[in-house]
Amino acid sequence: MINWRIYPLSIADQQRHIEQCEKLLSTIQPGDRPIIYWSLADPMGLVLGFSQKQNILNPAALASLNMPIYHRRAGGTAVLVGPHLLDLDVILPPDHPLVQADIVESYRWLGNTWVAALRHLGVESRTVSPAEAHDQQALCKQSETSAYEQLMNRACYGSLSPYEVVVGRRKVVGLCMIRRRSGTLLQAGLVLHWETTQLAQLLGRTDEEQYSLATGLLERAVGLDTLLGRVITYEEVINTFENYVGLRQGHMGRDKPLPLRGPI
Repeated sequence: MINWRIYPLSIADQQRHIEQCEKLLSTIQPGDRPIIYWSLADPMGLVLGFSQKQNILNPAALASLNMPIYHRRAGGTAVLVGPHLLDLDVILPPDHPLVQADIVESYRWLGNTWVAALRHLGVESRTVSPAEAHDQQALCKQSETSAYEQLMNRACYGSLSPYEVVVGRRKVVGLCMIRRRSGTLLQAGLVLHWETTQLAQLLGRTDEEQYSLATGLLERAVGLDTLLGRVITYEEVINTFENYVGLRQGHMGRDKPLPLRGPI
């Protein structure tokens, strides 16, 4: 029986999480167990996508908020990390059956597992189809919607990608990926609480852009606490997701919830 290698929840500086996942990805070997790594960032910070430059940020807000800036190796756009966002990294060896030749389809199982886990927690959600994501991204090229969509796309949770998890059209789980010869790293961010003021201040260059981001991003994403009408614990989410990995991939996962352990 092949089991997941599950790391306990780690609460640390985001740079430590980035470096740990890089190490896990670079050292995983064919035949190794797939890895689950849970994390929360402390202190709060802003993570930019691989192609984003720090000069996109509002310098006055950056100085006022005194927020650390990080860069990830995956694509996509800016994500505010902290206690409001539970991160999951899944590292797969190159010969693992969940690694597919079609990069887009490689997200499907992870999105579907989150949908099943959220249903167990009391939230009905769905994955975004590739066609729906394409249609939403096409709005960036239409003259009447281009400026607004490009503004929203400065933030990861302002746009949709295939197999991300939404309630209605508001994103709850964002996804991204790093694929190398050594293996594949799938990253998921579950929004526990969604508040857009600081993100809008950092990404908006003018007062008008900040207002549009603060209000528009509320329509693009939603926190699990809002959906459930209560604050949810990390333990509930982690145990439920790991349980559903076992149910959906029975030959690779555990079939009982796991207790929450301390930081690595």
